[in-house]
Amino acid sequence: MNIIALFVIGLGASIAPLDFSVNVAFPAISEAFSLPTQSILWIPFSYVLTYGVLVIGFGALGDRLGHLRVFRAGLVLAIIALTLCALAPTYPWLIAARVLQGVAMALTLSCAPAIVTFLYDETQRTRALSLYGSMTAIASVAAPLIGGLMVAWMDWPGVYWFRVPIAIIALAFLPLLAPRLKANALNRGMSTAQTKPSTLRLLFHTSREDKRFLWINIVSAVLQLSTFAIPLLVPYYLSTVAAWPAERIGMVLGCWASGTLLGSMLTGIVSKRWPSNLIAYGAAWICTSGLICVMLWSDVPNWSLIFFSMILHGLGLGLFQVAYADWIVACLPRQARGVAGGITVFTRTVGVVTGAMFWLWVLQLAESSSYVEAMTTKQVFISGFKNVFLCAASLIAACLIFTALRTNLWQRTPQENRDL
Repeated sequence: MNIIALFVIGLGASIAPLDFSVNVAFPAISEAFSLPTQSILWIPFSYVLTYGVLVIGFGALGDRLGHLRVFRAGLVLAIIALTLCALAPTYPWLIAARVLQGVAMALTLSCAPAIVTFLYDETQRTRALSLYGSMTAIASVAAPLIGGLMVAWMDWPGVYWFRVPIAIIALAFLPLLAPRLKANALNRGMSTAQTKPSTLRLLFHTSREDKRFLWINIVSAVLQLSTFAIPLLVPYYLSTVAAWPAERIGMVLGCWASGTLLGSMLTGIVSKRWPSNLIAYGAAWICTSGLICVMLWSDVPNWSLIFFSMILHGLGLGLFQVAYADWIVACLPRQARGVAGGITVFTRTVGVVTGAMFWLWVLQLAESSSYVEAMTTKQVFISGFKNVFLCAASLIAACLIFTALRTNLWQRTPQENRDL
């Protein structure tokens, strides 16, 4: 029964990682609305910023009103938002619909991890998060492949249309989960009447008592910032330099997501021998190595290097995200699982929003310098592309070296806080 319930929650939450399909449609959206490259940043920016601002608050709301109730509201709103995105006649309409979609995702993503951990015994928490991470990674694998097919079949609106029936199916099966969640809560002696501290007080207390809680969130934000250079710029490399159609671009991004799936699945295995902090540390270095490999791409595409780079970075990302989520859940009390889920999404959001602005600025700056040297258009793009990924890899490496030298972040296993 647990695996069925997990599948339903994973299906509903998958509409978020399936948004990865929109990256494949960036060139098509730019052409449809006659947009310059820099303007496309509002597609991820409006969506991610919205759910990033709201996700912790909605997680706390789930802790008080019920995670399943908040999750259900998110699915209903997602159906409406995705439909409006697909029907957008103008670019401002599309951006407004993306904001609404961001609200929907904040409702679902804040409470999905909490629901998953309550489906399993506490001793199986890491395994539960690993399974959940694997399901979302599977959606990430499918997203660029489906996105490429949808763009070829229905043009850019297809990357929104195909998620509407998925949300409807998940919504239809949610009533089956309520009895299971209630029974598990009773078995653990948990009550909805438990006293819950305010979100700000909870986070302040946790950060003050354990400085590692603050530092691991900073590392997560930095890693996600650097990582966003891949979905933001790789599609443009493949369409501009390699001249690949959307379907093939989807295949390359699918390899990246496949690496994430593998990393998510492996976390549940390696966690039996290694603590979450060491898994996260090693995973962050793997991500750094993957970004360095991307930096080596040239104006003559080396497909072996391209696919290796994508799988390597995805592997590190999958390992890090599950280990990081397990760490945050362990640091906060059980009655604050919604807040814990919100924090993991929030740090990812901070990284993505910052990356959406910062990497395009770095690319534009590097391209401006290259124009002075009288390079071809392709050479100018490659120069900027290499500079972006050199900077991205250096940023993670600097953060890891600093935290290793100046903090005890990677030296001890985080202890669970049950008494707050």
